[in-house]
This record gives sequence, C-alpha cells and structure tokens, in this order.
Amino acid sequence: MVKVKDNLLLRPLWHRLFGHAWMLTLLLFFLLGGLRAYGILGPEEASVHQLIMLSFFLMWFLPYVFFGQDGRRAIGLRGVERPIWLVWGVLLGALASLIVFAIGFLLYGRGADNWYVAISQQYLIDDSMFELPKLGLIAMFTIPAMLFSPIGEEFFFRGMVHESINSRWGERAATLVNSLAFSAVHFLHYGIARDADGWRLRLLPGVLWVLLMMGISWLFTLCRRRSGSIWPAVLSHSVFNLVMNLTIFLILLYPQ
Repeated sequence: MVKVKDNLLLRPLWHRLFGHAWMLTLLLFFLLGGLRAYGILGPEEASVHQLIMLSFFLMWFLPYVFFGQDGRRAIGLRGVERPIWLVWGVLLGALASLIVFAIGFLLYGRGADNWYVAISQQYLIDDSMFELPKLGLIAMFTIPAMLFSPIGEEFFFRGMVHESINSRWGERAATLVNSLAFSAVHFLHYGIARDADGWRLRLLPGVLWVLLMMGISWLFTLCRRRSGSIWPAVLSHSVFNLVMNLTIFLILLYPQ
C-alpha cells in the first residue's frame, strides 16, 4: 500500500483547521455514529430508519471532500495491484458470513439473542412486508446492503480511519483502531435491544458479536492491504452482506 505522511492526507483547508487527519476522522466517527445510533435506536418510523442509509451514503463522499489526491490513493482509491485478491475477497467474505451465521445459530437458534435474528427485526419493522413476494422482499433489502454499507464503511473504516492512524502510529495500531471503531458501531445493531419491557443490554452475546465484527474488520483490512486497493475489501464486504441476507431470509425467516 501507498503510505502518505499525516500532513499530506488532508486537503490544505482541513489540515489547517484540524492539524491531523486522525482528529478529523475521530470527529466524523462520532457524528456518523450518532446519526446511525438514532436511526437504529430512535423512534420506530421509516423516516428515522432511513438515517442509517444516509450515514452510509455520506461515507461515500468523505474521502473526496476531506482527503487530497495523495490521501485518496493512500486509502486505496486506486487500481487493484493484485487482482487475485478480488477472488479471495469473494471467498473470504462468503466464508466469514457463513461462520458468523453458524456460530449464532448453534448458540442461540432462532431466538432473539441470535444476531442475525436481531438484524432481521430491524429490517421488518412492518409485518405487512411479509405480504410481498419472497424474491422481491429479499432483493429489496439485499441489493442496498450490497451497495451502500460496503462502499461507505470501507471508504471510512478501512480507508480514512485506518490510514489516518497508520500515517501517525503505524499499521498495527491502524488495524486495531479501525476494527474497534467498526465493531463499536455494529454493537448498535445487536448489543442494545429494546422491547416491551424497555431497554436491555445483551452483554455476553454482545461481547461475542463485537469480537466477531473485529475479526471481520481484520479480514477486510487484509483484503485491502494485500491487494493494494480498497476495492477487494468493498467486494468482500458486499459478499458478506449478500450471504448474511440469504441466510436471514432463506433459513431464519423462510425456513421452508
């Protein structure tokens, strides 16, 4: 991967305002995290849930707004140096998703503590959705999941967050920080639950979910680092979400 000095990542304006790229990305992390938290945990209205998609969409443009040309190349917005990692990205993304599903299913079955069950409940906020044709319902949730979050999250976590830390503290620290940040926002999707009795914390399964998401983040980071580009990580993430949704709909929601 191309490595750029900290003071060359940001556009001149943002460098003068923030000094260091990691300061800017930290601020963006909390702003985007807050937007996603409200979209997930806020009022159960379709307009509120759309904030999640908005946060992904904003991530698409952040590297172009805040990073200069050298910075964008450093985060992997460039051609793939080792195309074989496009293949590895597909295989590893699918395998990882199946492993995450299998662990949840073996431990929790179809119960509410299964993380894929909890995610499916965020999808189907209206029971009338089951009246839609099965293939149409699957496509309605799977196509956006393969586009919006893989591009947005890879640009931000494996891209901006990773490289802003790498340029100052090195590769190991960058991998750890981007994995912690990635798993923290995904804790919102599963670790905190709200039901008729109010709010509750899924402590032990939540910790396991966070550890799994840290592992997934490391896997996407590996795809980016070995390929010299962000795109195999995007592809791997997209395939992960595809397999996740197929297991949710075909095994958990439509078992027959």
